[in-house]
Amino acid sequence: MNASTTAIAKAGRKKVPPPEPGQPDKFNAIQKVCAILRVLAQRSPLRLTDIADTASLNKATALRILNSLIEEGFVSRVAGAKTYELGQEARVMAVGARRTVDIAELAQPSLLRLSERSADTALLSVRSGVEALYLARSVGSNPLQPNYLQIGSRRPLGVGAGALALLVWLPDAEIEAVIEVIVPRLAKSPRITPKFMRERIATARKVGHTVLIDAAFPGMGGVGVPVRDDTGEVVAALSIGAASDRIRRREGELAEMLKKEAQVLARAMAQTPRKAS
Repeated sequence: MNASTTAIAKAGRKKVPPPEPGQPDKFNAIQKVCAILRVLAQRSPLRLTDIADTASLNKATALRILNSLIEEGFVSRVAGAKTYELGQEARVMAVGARRTVDIAELAQPSLLRLSERSADTALLSVRSGVEALYLARSVGSNPLQPNYLQIGSRRPLGVGAGALALLVWLPDAEIEAVIEVIVPRLAKSPRITPKFMRERIATARKVGHTVLIDAAFPGMGGVGVPVRDDTGEVVAALSIGAASDRIRRREGELAEMLKKEAQVLARAMAQTPRKAS
């Protein structure tokens, strides 16, 4: 597996759990299909070995699912290569999804302003289950940037300033459920414990923004804020990632920049008519 594929595996790997006793295997099969489509959506074309490894499936199972997806048009083989990519049916679904407000497109002006003014990396993330999915980013001029944060990568909620901002304002019972689920995924971020997350959540609710320094990655930190729709629901997060010392020196300044752009983005979403289906 090459270096870029390894990065995907680290950022986006989602284990497919075994079926519970008495649970039909069909449900587990659906999870396996989703795992493969998720891998191909993050980066393609990919070889069978890379798809199977990243989706945590054996090659025989992955090949069987890929062949079925090819028959249905959701996956296609790349001509002249032993690789796979998303097919026409998957692209049609993507077009359908874009008929609603495209928050990544609306966020681009804010991300550009944030990266220009801070000289650091500005990110837009949304919630996907118990993970944060990075939809867009803009890289500033500072030579030290958190290049491990790529568009399409995923991290557990709470692991990163933006990922934490997506978690903080959920109902308490839902927060506890998320923490319980993601605990096994925190091994690579030993500083981020359930106790640590609860403390950060309490602080963020008081000040209106999240901050993590030397937590997810040594020497790196971030500040994040929620983006709310016209009903007040958190639908995304804006964050800035930078070297830890740059975050320490400018936490308040960065937080104010982010809050201003979150309001700008919220107004843009409210003023943009939804595209007809």
